Parts: sequence; C-alpha cells; structure tokens
Amino acid sequence: MKRILLIIFPLCLSLTITGCSLQDLLGKKQKSQSTSQSQQKMVMAVALNEQDPNKALIQRGIEDMAQKENIEVKVISSSKSQSSQGQSSGGSSNQDAASQLKGAKVLIYQGGNPELLQSIQEEKIPVVALNELPAGVKPAGIILPDPQKAGELMAEPVLTKATEGQVVVLQGDPSDSTSQEIVAVIKQSLSKNPKLTVHVIASPAGSEAVARQGLLDLLQKNPDKVPAVIAQTEKLAAQAAEVLKSQQLEKKVLLVGGQANQQSLQRMAGGTQVADVDTSPYIQGVNAFQWAQRIVNKETLDISESVTGEQGEVPAKVVPVKSVTSENLAVVQKSYAKAVETAAQTSSQNQQKQGSTSSSGSQDKKDSGSQASSQGQKGSSGQGQNQSGGTGTGGNIPQGATKVTEKVQTTITREYLDDQGKVLGTEKSSSEQNRTVPPQMIQQETQQKSQQDQGKQEQQGQQSKDSSKDKKS
Repeated sequence: MKRILLIIFPLCLSLTITGCSLQDLLGKKQKSQSTSQSQQKMVMAVALNEQDPNKALIQRGIEDMAQKENIEVKVISSSKSQSSQGQSSGGSSNQDAASQLKGAKVLIYQGGNPELLQSIQEEKIPVVALNELPAGVKPAGIILPDPQKAGELMAEPVLTKATEGQVVVLQGDPSDSTSQEIVAVIKQSLSKNPKLTVHVIASPAGSEAVARQGLLDLLQKNPDKVPAVIAQTEKLAAQAAEVLKSQQLEKKVLLVGGQANQQSLQRMAGGTQVADVDTSPYIQGVNAFQWAQRIVNKETLDISESVTGEQGEVPAKVVPVKSVTSENLAVVQKSYAKAVETAAQTSSQNQQKQGSTSSSGSQDKKDSGSQASSQGQKGSSGQGQNQSGGTGTGGNIPQGATKVTEKVQTTITREYLDDQGKVLGTEKSSSEQNRTVPPQMIQQETQQKSQQDQGKQEQQGQQSKDSSKDKKS
C-alpha cells in the first residue's frame, strides 16, 4: 500500500498544479515556481563496484531514499560501452562516459568504469566516494564504515581465543589509506598479547590469488604456528577459507572476516569462520544519497571525520559497524537474507516495468493490418494460455489468492586460478530463499508471454501467406 501511495501522490500533485482554475488562484508567481520545479528534477548517477558482495543492499539504500525524495537514480554499469539499461553509445570511451552521465548533477562512485572519473572532471560534476578514495580525483566527500572500530572488532575474537603464534592479516589494497588504518588498528590491538605476532599479506585489487598463495606457503612452512587468519574483504576471506579447507585446518585455525555478507554468514553457520564485521551496507547507501543530495543543494554536510588521500583531505561520513559472532549470527543472517530478498524483488519489478514499456512501444509500431490479425487470433491464443495455466506453469493465479510464494535455490561455483590459468582450487556454496511475489507481477509476466506468443503466431501466419502466394504465382 505504501508503494501505491508514493506513486499516486506525485500524480495527484501534477494534476493539481496543471489545473487551470487552480493556476488562476495561485497566481503567476507560484505557477512559475511549480513549472520550474517540475522541470528541474534531480538526476543522480551511481556507479557501484560489481564485485562488492553487498552491492544490492547499497543500491537499495540509495534507491529507497531517491523514491522518497522523487529523485531519478541513473545506475551506471561497469561496462565501458553500456549503461545499466543496456544502451550502447558510439565514439570514444570518454564520450561514452559523458553520455552515461548526461543530466546528472552528482555521481556516487564506488567502482566501475574509470573513464567516468575523467568525464566528471570535464563536466564539473561533484563526486561522493563510497568505501575508498578513487584515484586521480578529489571527491566532495566519502562514506565509509568506521575503520577504527572495524579493526578493533576483527582483532577482538583473536585476542579472546588465541594465546600465541603468528596471526596472518590478509590486507586489501595496500595503497588505500582506509585499509592502512584498519591494519594499523589490528596490529595495535593484538599487541596487547605479546605472544602474538602479526604477518601481513597485502593484495592489490584484482590480485587476491597472491594473498592465497602467500597464505598457503606460510601455513605449509609453519605448521601449527598460525592460530588465526584475519581477512579484510569477502574475496580474501573466501580465499582463506578455501586454503584452510585444503590443509584440513578449517576447524583449527580461526578465520575472521571484515565484510559480512550472505556467503560469510553461511561459513559462520557452518563453523568455518568464527566472526565477521557488519559494515551496514544499506546505511552506507542511505548516507551516500543524503550527502549527494546536500552537495547538489549546497547544504552543510554532517562531517564526522576526514580522510587524507593523494588529492588532499576529504570530508568523511563514518558509518557505525558492529561485530557478528555466534551469539547474534541468527539475527544478522536473517536480516541480510530478508534485505537481499527485498532488493531482488525490487530489481525484478523494475525490470518488469521496463519490459512492459518496451513491449508497449513495439506494439504501437505495428500497422493496422497486423493489429486486426492480432485481435483475430487473440481468442484462441488466450484460451491456450488459460489451459496451460491449469497445470501450474502458465502463471495464472487462483481466485482469492492474496500472495504468491517462491522458493529460489542458488548454487555458486567459484574457481581460483593462477597466472597461467591453472585451477588451484574450487569452492561451492548454495543457498535457498523463500520470497513472496505480488500476484500482479505474475499476471504481468503472463500477459507479456501472451503478447510474445501472439507476435510469433502473426509472424508465422504472414510467412505462410507469403509462401502460398509464391506457389500460386
């Protein structure tokens, strides 16, 4: 019901503003203001890291806020030649980036096409960075999980459960100042136990296999001397889990992550990871949106800290983080699963709307003869759909049904390769989600399928007619 109200309200407001009698009452000044506001709807560009396991939650946080504020969000894919809507543009990569940013007043940037950063400098579009500072550009601000607290939480379970030995820290991008701070905090925290030493294995973005091999070598050379492994990111944690499993150490060596997500929470539930850090990805998205909106409106930012990069000091908004342990695992896991499910439903609904619009546009282009043929075939085609629906595969919904539930099982197979392409190991994970789908969505899918079937029948009928004419001639 909330979603329906959000759609109806702007429509009602539009009808009210455009009413002739009301315009006369409001006067020319208010009429001019209303027209100006409707024409200046803000467009916010968003480029997220496709490799972030919590990308969907970050994006949902941004889009939920945008819907409330009636702001258009333009999500840009990591492809250099395509936007998220799958539209291609010609010319150079710089021209392509500029076309994707067309109309945007601000860019929220976490990763993706680096050409966007060059384009925003040329277009003088402000940037709000997510998680880490982008190279070659100074953003107007950055949103990031609390690095100080994250480092402390990653070190805490090791201090509690390990007595002595060499703790391995798998560091993310060593050139990133936030990553450096987290490692420094971990070292400082672990120094409370003089019997624990720290060995850091750094891995620049895209070279996680280096960290994997380094960890494997260390474990083989120092058997029974490594009590724990701390991994900053999910990629590194997944690599560490695979290595520990290959050495039959998954139950002996503590594994602590720094980026909680559905996969890491499954490892915790299975006993192969002892702790993680909830970085609040949804809240990251909400804060990124709020800052982007304030920057465009030239409002004061709620700055809590600052981050120093190659371009100088950048205002920072620090998002609180919390520890995930066996005590609160069930609650956190349920929360993440529900959030991901909701984000998937929203994405599916948006795709359905886009598909419906595209299908409607194609139908409008048909000539009057094709439309008459379609109407003539509609009865028999529709009956076929109803009959197949009786088997449970046609998408028809029984009368009186108020909701539709689906069980979705996902299986992920991950392979780890070296520089020569040799497979060093594999990892499989599976998950099952129960989700509720609005009946209207199923009905819409059925209608679209019916339209597609009708189009095929029309095409086949036309081809048959053409063939008959050729034979007669």
